[in-house]
Amino acid sequence: MNTTKIALFDVDKTLIHGDSMFYLLKYTIKKKPYLSFHLPILFIKLLGYKAKIITTTKAKESMFYTLNYLCEGDLSDFFNTMIKPKIYKDALTKIKDLKSKGYYILLISASPECYLKYFEDEDFIDGVIGTKFEFINGRFINKISGLNCKGEEKVSRINTFLQEHDLIIDKENSVAYSDSLSDAPMFSLVKNAYLINSKSSNHEYEILKWK
Repeated sequence: MNTTKIALFDVDKTLIHGDSMFYLLKYTIKKKPYLSFHLPILFIKLLGYKAKIITTTKAKESMFYTLNYLCEGDLSDFFNTMIKPKIYKDALTKIKDLKSKGYYILLISASPECYLKYFEDEDFIDGVIGTKFEFINGRFINKISGLNCKGEEKVSRINTFLQEHDLIIDKENSVAYSDSLSDAPMFSLVKNAYLINSKSSNHEYEILKWK
């Protein structure tokens, strides 16, 4: 096992501007307009989630109904046309700087791994962890495989990833970045943690403004 300086990055609203979930919805409906027929149903399910009638997992699966209609080529195209252009310039500069200093760059997100995985094609990204969705008959479907990669589950997934890659976090010299305090469990893995563009009054973490 190798003790390594790790840089952990959340993705939505941290590495990229906005939420990839909504970008995927926009991309798919533009590509296949007939799928907009599902929007009223989606709205009803989201109301059910707000009213605590349906679970977070079910609500999330509903939001990603568009996965059922996309092939791998579509997901790659979505990543290249909708996600990459949304990367904060400051985030990219920070990642490349950390990479040049020997950090292992690991992205960890609650968003689907099935499209975030294309970040690994970039030479400055070492690994990607996201929520897994089931893969059936040559395409992903809107059924979560395992648990939603959020909060404590991020820590579990990170630890599993590190074990699989024979890595141990050098906690003293490692860093983590997120827009949300929901990533406090992830922050506990490193000594240096930062909130990105946060409006939180929490003073435990330094807030960075990225554009």
